[in-house]
Amino acid sequence: MSSAPTAARFPGPPALGRDVVVGPDQPAPDAFRAAPRVRIDADVLTHPTATASVLHDRWLRRLPTVIELAVDNDAAREPETIEDPPYTLGADVGLDRERLHFLTWANSYDLRSGEPRWWHGVLACRRGGATPSDRADVTLPDGRDAWVDGGPRGPLGAALPADDDHPLVHRESVGLGHLTVQGDAAPSEALAADQLTAVSHPHGPARVIAPAGSGKTRVLTARLRHLLQDRRVEPELVTAVAYNTRAAAELRERTGDLRASIRTLHSLALWICRLDERRDVIQEREVRSLLSELITTPRIPNQDPLAPYLDALGEVRLALRDPLEVEVTRGDVDGFADAFPRYRELLADRRLLDFDEQIYRAIELLLTRPDLRRTVQRVGTHLLVDEFQDLTPAFLLLVRLVAGPSAQVFAVGDDDQTIYSYAGATPRYLVDFDRWFPGATAHALEVNYRCPEPVIDAAVHLLGHNRVRVPKTIRSGAASDAAPDGPDVADPDREDRDVEVPR
Repeated sequence: MSSAPTAARFPGPPALGRDVVVGPDQPAPDAFRAAPRVRIDADVLTHPTATASVLHDRWLRRLPTVIELAVDNDAAREPETIEDPPYTLGADVGLDRERLHFLTWANSYDLRSGEPRWWHGVLACRRGGATPSDRADVTLPDGRDAWVDGGPRGPLGAALPADDDHPLVHRESVGLGHLTVQGDAAPSEALAADQLTAVSHPHGPARVIAPAGSGKTRVLTARLRHLLQDRRVEPELVTAVAYNTRAAAELRERTGDLRASIRTLHSLALWICRLDERRDVIQEREVRSLLSELITTPRIPNQDPLAPYLDALGEVRLALRDPLEVEVTRGDVDGFADAFPRYRELLADRRLLDFDEQIYRAIELLLTRPDLRRTVQRVGTHLLVDEFQDLTPAFLLLVRLVAGPSAQVFAVGDDDQTIYSYAGATPRYLVDFDRWFPGATAHALEVNYRCPEPVIDAAVHLLGHNRVRVPKTIRSGAASDAAPDGPDVADPDREDRDVEVPR
């Protein structure tokens, strides 16, 4: 029996929203007569952003599309590299040609030869031990016929016809050599209504606005558990990113029974750097020693002459600002623009990394090493990111590169709590989240479990003066013991055990 799809199975259930790839001027099959036709030619490969955006939107919504591939497929899948220094690129840079190639084939039949082929089904037979099926895409080793889904990973549920009880295996699983049957169970944890909606997010990128006291950590851990247990996403495809080691430790403590990968941004970046070569991480004292080899500063009593240079290093590598611009605008780091590349050369020659260089070097590697990028993007296939409002431009770019072309990022944060603006963090990353993660769904946690109503009302009034923010509703879920006419001043040492705070 052929491993290519048969006419009886083509084009599969409409709920799967499959596309078809045809050759130049090749007519679309009857099943796709009403579908729009998107042409990929040499000009589109040169300027791929607009076409990639169209295909991304249709892929997320499972809208069938005829993709006319008017270029050689080997040229279309040629790995993309960007050699420019990251500080010249900013957080917006993207690998849109790779995204275009991903979207061309993620959920598409190949009709270029005239016979429709479903390559994900072929790979399931080659790598996973499935066999071809006349009733669906493949027959699993246990004898069940199954569809191999190429759309955004998530439950379809009632979208499949009532008489189609075939399980789904996702192309992500097939890429690992697995035939994991997708789960579609609801979250197993007891959650408030707003938390449940966020944790149950079906597919694609998500922005979860989580004001103080609304159960942010609980939502993150419940989402992680939901992916790994209820939906059966392979652990090697899921990474949760906490902002610091304390937050990461708390996530690990709450998910100790899971095979969950939980990292800080810096530990993720260090792992990426060490995929290239082993480097030791140095502390500030060693950084100062290296700078002293490159810069001569005057000795001024009661002043730290190297402190401005340490700040300037952060401005370039975290805020992605040009070294010369930093030198000119600061006015207290003479010679910095010349010293910056020499400092990085010293780090490279001695196989060292300082704290911020972990992030900057990881970005550099992801932009220039397609082989390494593929390895990293596998573990970032489903990426959960905490405290999103505190991402600097470099952090945001790192997240985007790790997430890869599918951009399945579950971001949790509160735009009203941005505290690292000096390093380039901005509430814009949450306000305009779908600019960087197209097709994102917005969720909001609206109940504050920590504070009584008068405190919340005062905070809402104050925060309403922020110029850049997501409009939000916040109401109290706490048992209030405050005076009805205004906030109380509480004893900071008091332990109030009457209010349960889901964190």
